[in-house]
Amino acid sequence: MRSLEDILDRLLAQADGGVAAALGGMDGLLVEQRPAAGPDLTTVVAELTGALADLRRAVTDALEGGPVTALDVRSEHVRALVRHVTSEHYLVLTLHPAADVALAERALGEATAAVRELLE
Repeated sequence: MRSLEDILDRLLAQADGGVAAALGGMDGLLVEQRPAAGPDLTTVVAELTGALADLRRAVTDALEGGPVTALDVRSEHVRALVRHVTSEHYLVLTLHPAADVALAERALGEATAAVRELLE
C-alpha cells in the first residue's frame, strides 16, 4: 500500500501544471501537503473547509442536491480542484491557469480513490 506522501507526489507528477496538492480535514486542518517546500496550503485548507461546509448546507439542504463531491475554483493566476474523499477529508490540487485540466482531473480521480482506500 502506498503512503499518503507517495499518492500526493504521484498526483503532482501526473497532473500537467500541478503546483501543490494537499489532503485537508473538515476540521480545517492540513493533514499533508506536497511538495513540502511548496506554497503553504494551511490557510487555503482552512478557508476551503468553511466554503465546503457552506456549500454542503446550501446544496444539500436548500437545493436538496445531495452531497457536494467536487469544487473547481478559478482565479487569474491559479486554479484549485477540490475532491471529496471521505466525510472528513478532501483533496486539493492547485494548478497553473494554463494547465491541462482534463489530465489533472483524471489524476485527481485516481488519487482520490487511492487516498480513500488508504483511509478506510
